[in-house]
Amino acid sequence: MLDIRAIREQFPITRQRFRVLGQAEPKPLIYLDHGASTHPPTPVLETYKDFLERSYANVHRGRHYLSEMATDRFEHVSDDIFRFIRGSRSGNTVVLCGNTTQALDLAAHVMAHREGLTLVSLMEHHSNDLPHRTRGKVVHFGVRDDGTLDYEDLERKLRAHRVKLVAVTGASNVTGYLPDVHGIARMAHAHGAKVLLDGAQVLAHAPVDVRPNDDDGHVDFFAGAGHKAYAPFGSSFLFGPTEILDAAPPYIPSGGTVVYVTEDEAYYKKSPDRHEGGTPNIAGAVALAAALRFLEGAGMEAVRAHERALVERAMDGLRPLDGVRVLGHPDPARRIGALSLTIDGVPHELAASILNREAAIAVRNGCFCAHPYLHRLLGLTDTTELRRRLVAGEEVDLPGAVRPSFGIFNEEAEVDELLRMLRVIRDRAWKGEYGEIPGAAACKEL
Repeated sequence: MLDIRAIREQFPITRQRFRVLGQAEPKPLIYLDHGASTHPPTPVLETYKDFLERSYANVHRGRHYLSEMATDRFEHVSDDIFRFIRGSRSGNTVVLCGNTTQALDLAAHVMAHREGLTLVSLMEHHSNDLPHRTRGKVVHFGVRDDGTLDYEDLERKLRAHRVKLVAVTGASNVTGYLPDVHGIARMAHAHGAKVLLDGAQVLAHAPVDVRPNDDDGHVDFFAGAGHKAYAPFGSSFLFGPTEILDAAPPYIPSGGTVVYVTEDEAYYKKSPDRHEGGTPNIAGAVALAAALRFLEGAGMEAVRAHERALVERAMDGLRPLDGVRVLGHPDPARRIGALSLTIDGVPHELAASILNREAAIAVRNGCFCAHPYLHRLLGLTDTTELRRRLVAGEEVDLPGAVRPSFGIFNEEAEVDELLRMLRVIRDRAWKGEYGEIPGAAACKEL
C-alpha cells in the first residue's frame, strides 16, 4: 500500500495554488490530467538538475571528463528501461527518442519495408495509426459498443490478410481500457505478425511485462515516454527486435549514426546508434531512468491498486448521477485511471473551464487525438456533415468529452471534490460567466 502523504510530499506541484471564483484564498490544485502529462517528483528533478550542473556535455564525442560522465549515464539508461518493462537484452534493443509519437513512428519506419499490411485498432491514439498510413496499407480492426476491442474482428482480419504488424495500445487514453495485449500477441504471432504496443498510458500506471522472446505472448515493440511517467518532457524510448532495427535504414541519417562516410557511400552503425540521429536529450533520458527507478521504489502493483481504488470511488459516485455518462466499459478492474465523461447539454469545453476556474481541478477535454474511437463511444455514426464543414474551412465545435485521469499522488478527497463539482455542473449551478465559450449562455438557461 502506498503512503500517499509521503508520496505527495515528493511532488512540488501538489503545493501549487490558484485563485478560484467565489473564494478569497487560493485553492490547492487538484491535478487530474495525468493522461496528458505527469509531474516529476523531487528525486527526478534533483537527478535532472544534477546532470545539468555537474555532467552537462555531449555523448560519444569527447575524451574529457564531462563527456565521459555524460556518456556513461546516458548509456546506462537502457538498463533501467529493460528492467522496468522486463525485457531481455538478448535479441532486443532500446532506442532513445524524443516522445512516444517519435518512438511509434520509428517502429512504423523499421517495419515499412517488410511485406504485408498493418492492422491498427480503432481504439488508437492517432500517433499509433497515422504513421502506419504514410508507409503502407492499413486495415483497422474494430471496437465494441462498450469501448472494448473486438477480438473476433481481429482474428478475422488476421486470417483474411497478410499482416506484418498489429498496432494496439497498452491502455486507452480515452477510457483507460486495458486490452489483453498478450492474447493479441499470441493471435498475431500465430499468423506470422509482430506486435507494436503503444505503452504511453500504461507505463506509469500498471506493471509492464513484455515477456521473453520465446513466449507466444511476447510484445515485439513497446513505446513509452518520460513525460507520462513522472519525468520531464522530451525523452522516450522504443524497445524492439535488434534484427529488424538493424535491417532498416537509419531513421534520421546523420553524424552519430555512421561509422564512416566517403563521397559515395555511408557505413551505418548498429542499433541503437543507427536510429539515434543528432544530439539526444541526454538530461531527459537520465531523468527518465530516474523516474522509472522512482516508480519501481513505489512498487507498480501498489500504484495500480491505489489508482484502481480511485477509479472505483469515482465510478461509484458517478453511477447515480443522472445526466452524467461515463464512456467505455463499466468495470473499473479493466481500466487504468482515465475516465472520459459527458454531461447532458453541457459542452465539454465549458465543463472543463468550470472545473478549472471554480475548483482548480485540472482535466483534459476534447477528442484526445482518438477521433474514430471517441466518435464510436459517442454514437456518432454519420460524420458526413462534420467533414463537409471542416473541408469547407468552417469553424466547427468538435464533439468531445471531459477526461479526469488519476496518478500516483491523487487522494480520495480529490475524487470527492471532482464528484461535487460535476453535480454543480449538471445542476447548472456554477458561479461564473463563460460567454467566450460557444453555447455557454444557452446552456445556463436550460
